[in-house]
Amino acid sequence: MRVILQSRFIEQIPVLEYYQEQSTHKGLVFIQHGYESTKEYGSDYLALTLARKGYFVVAIDAYKHGERIAEPYISGTAQDRLDEAFIVVKRTALDIIRIHHNAYRKLFPTFDIIGVSLGGMIAYYLATKTTHVRKLVPVISTPDFHTLARYTVGATGLNLDAYFTKDKVDFIESINPISRLHKMHYESMFIACGSHDQVVPMEPTKQFYETHKNARMTMTVYDTDHNVPRDMQLDIFSFIEQ
Repeated sequence: MRVILQSRFIEQIPVLEYYQEQSTHKGLVFIQHGYESTKEYGSDYLALTLARKGYFVVAIDAYKHGERIAEPYISGTAQDRLDEAFIVVKRTALDIIRIHHNAYRKLFPTFDIIGVSLGGMIAYYLATKTTHVRKLVPVISTPDFHTLARYTVGATGLNLDAYFTKDKVDFIESINPISRLHKMHYESMFIACGSHDQVVPMEPTKQFYETHKNARMTMTVYDTDHNVPRDMQLDIFSFIEQ
């Protein structure tokens, strides 16, 4: 059965739906792309495969990405883009929740979400803002926003004390999942990390898992850098289908 790809706007947000026509769908899966990517090219390999397996898959352009591209992601400096990244996380997560509520909730009361890199951060934060997440799959990502921010800024050579003003720290902490674990809701979670990842180092995520692991959480570390290799993809599919 062929897969339909349909682009449309929901709540003025560009979405791309993947689904098999004339099919009873196994469930709804949101797939969220990473930093400076788009709904078409960030994680389309995951979306197509899951649609072929019978899921209704939705990808949206993150805030200020893709069809809703806006500054600083057009001509802004690297620092400008970094400054905006956590706003992107917050706005995109709330967009997904709103889209689910207004367009899909009647057919799919709960949903799975797979987020890659920045998309994984969106997924972590989203799980603190809704009780409708079934399977949570953060991929090469982290729930510790503050630690990643300090690592990323430090790698640019900027002065950490000068960069992290009280307002910036307060905003990051206001959405930081590691500080909001009591509000994180999901039925089960699969965390996938790369052992050689130098973009989002795995250690804070590993520490999170070892400190807070429970029967609903699993984590696998792969012999890769900041990529989603085939063995990781297959494990993601297997987890969603469980």
